[in-house]
Amino acid sequence: MPPDRYLYRRTNRFLKSYKHYGPEIQKRVDETLESIHKYLETGKAVYGLRVKCLRGEIYESRVNIHIRIAYYKGKDIIKFFCLGKHDDIQTCLKNLKQLLL
Repeated sequence: MPPDRYLYRRTNRFLKSYKHYGPEIQKRVDETLESIHKYLETGKAVYGLRVKCLRGEIYESRVNIHIRIAYYKGKDIIKFFCLGKHDDIQTCLKNLKQLLL
């Protein structure tokens, strides 16, 4: 059962990637983050979110057909650490320990 409230954080790498995208994609990322929040609080995902467990406590959700968000789901914290294409997510996973600090 999820906690009453998660603490949500975005890493510097996530924020840097977010700033790289234009307003249309940023809006879509914001909508996806809101959908992830709702999913984690209720257990019900909207169509298209495509939550996928990558390994252990690391998950991925789709922003669109090309862009994904990777995040760490701890006991009471959600840390968004990577935003980008499939290859970007794979690179983040290789450097996971540094990204979650």
